[in-house]
Amino acid sequence: MNQVGILGCGWLGVGLAEKLTSDSFGLKVSRTSLESIAELKAKGWDAHQIFVANSSVQGNLEFFENLDQLIVSIPPGRANSSGYFEKISSLLKHLKSYPRCRIIFLSSTSVYGKKGGVYNESSSVFPETEAAKALVQSERLIVNSPHSSLVVRLGGLIGADRNPIFSLYKKLIPNPNGRINFISKEDAVLGLFQLIKHTALEGIFNIVHPHHPTRREYYLKMATKYELPTPNFKDDEPAVERFIQATKIEFETEFRYTVDNLLID
Repeated sequence: MNQVGILGCGWLGVGLAEKLTSDSFGLKVSRTSLESIAELKAKGWDAHQIFVANSSVQGNLEFFENLDQLIVSIPPGRANSSGYFEKISSLLKHLKSYPRCRIIFLSSTSVYGKKGGVYNESSSVFPETEAAKALVQSERLIVNSPHSSLVVRLGGLIGADRNPIFSLYKKLIPNPNGRINFISKEDAVLGLFQLIKHTALEGIFNIVHPHHPTRREYYLKMATKYELPTPNFKDDEPAVERFIQATKIEFETEFRYTVDNLLID
């Protein structure tokens, strides 16, 4: 049985874990707090407390034993990403004891930067935020490690209970004529599932919906959908149109995007 571990089984990880268990994969999951681990155990999953520190990996280290693949889903903090690269470096040092374990590192399309243009997996990266810079450093460390590895750059994650409009409707939304580069939880899970199944694949894969409405179109639609006040937009600056292409995964696997229009419920 293909044994998969999800290091940092949060909002997206839970959806992926449900998909993996329904398809008879072996599964281990981890979080940092005992309270949240209890939630995972209540689902019947083999849950472990793991904490990745700057200089060591701590907790129930049996989590790493007999893993064929490890999903690393521990994003840098938005407010403070200092020490993130050191944590990933610490994790890789620990994984030296498990050389046959394939690493699937969940990254972000934020590594491409904020400038306009069309970007794909072959494009140069221009990280601007500290979090994005830490991700780029970590990506390179993993790709250059002895492990078989995949880097998965996810678009902005959305779902029924997670959408930027929930906070943006209270603010003046910038770049209204810019483009949306999102991925639904459902399609993120399906894409990751296919990458896990294709164990020979390596390199970088984007997962982003092929539909890129303007920010104005999208947030007006979402405000109506969730019955929120009509948002206001900052119209006094030129549009920055940024398109993230993510068709490589469709060529390399059986994955197909199920959401082809982000403006349709």
